Amino acid sequence: MLTRSTQRVLFALVVLFWAPITAIAQDWTAHRVSKPAYFTVDSKNWFAIRRGMRLPDAAWIHTGRRGRLQLRRGDEMIMYKPNTLAALINRGRVAGKTELRQRFGTLILDVETRNHQHVRVDTPFLAAVVKGTRFSVHVDSRSAQVSVKRGLVEVSPSSGGKAVNVRSGHTATVSGANMAEVSVVRTDAKSFAASSGRVGNEDGDGGREYSGGRTGDGGTGDTGGTSGTGGTGGTGGTGGTGGTGGTGGTGGTGGGGDGDDDDDDDGD
Repeated sequence: MLTRSTQRVLFALVVLFWAPITAIAQDWTAHRVSKPAYFTVDSKNWFAIRRGMRLPDAAWIHTGRRGRLQLRRGDEMIMYKPNTLAALINRGRVAGKTELRQRFGTLILDVETRNHQHVRVDTPFLAAVVKGTRFSVHVDSRSAQVSVKRGLVEVSPSSGGKAVNVRSGHTATVSGANMAEVSVVRTDAKSFAASSGRVGNEDGDGGREYSGGRTGDGGTGDTGGTSGTGGTGGTGGTGGTGGTGGTGGTGGTGGGGDGDDDDDDDGD
C-alpha cells in the first residue's frame, strides 16, 4: 500500500505532466490578427481578438471585410479569411479533437497527421473530416467547397448522402441544388493559391487585387504598372485608354507587357 507521502508525490507528478498535455491539446491561440476580428460565446457580446489570446471553447469567431485571423495549436493552424463566421469547439481534452461550425466565408486548415480523425468542419451543405492535411473550406449562400492541398479529406453531404474521399489537388462541392451529392473535380492551382494568403497587414485583405476585369480592347484589363508605352498604336496605361489624353490605339493591347505583373499585393 502506498504511503501518504508517496501518494502526494504521485499526485504532484500527474498534475505536473497532465496539465501541459491538456493545454497543448486544447488551446487554440491567436497567432496573427488583422482587424477587425471578434469572438462571442453568448451571441450578444462581441470582443476584439488580440494576438496571444487563447480562444474560449465554443466561441463564434467573425472576421470583417478586411479581417483575418490565424490560430495556432503547436504545429497546427486554422486561418479565418476575410468575412468569415465559424464556431471553434474542442471535443476531448487529451485527444485534441476540434470541430468547426462554419456558416460562411473561407477557412484554411493545416493539421498534423494522427491515427484518428481529429478535425471536423461542418457547414450547411457538407461536412469534412480529416486525420491530417492542408485544405480550405469555402461557404456561400449557394454551396460549400473543400479544396485539398495535401493529404486526404472525407467529405459528406450534410443531408446524409454518401461520403467521398477527396485527395490532394482536388475540390469537392455540395450545392443547394443537389444537397445529396458530392461532386469532385481537379483544383485549379491558381484558385487554391488565391485562397492561401497570409495574415498580418492591418490595412488590407491580402491576396491579389485587380481593378476592373476586362475592359474593351485593353488586353486583360488588369491594372498594369505605370503608364508606359503600350502595344502598337499608343500609350498603354491601364487598359484601353492610354495615357491621359489619347486613346490607346485602335487595336493595340493596353499596357503592353505590364499585364498583371504589377499586382497590388499588400504584402501580408
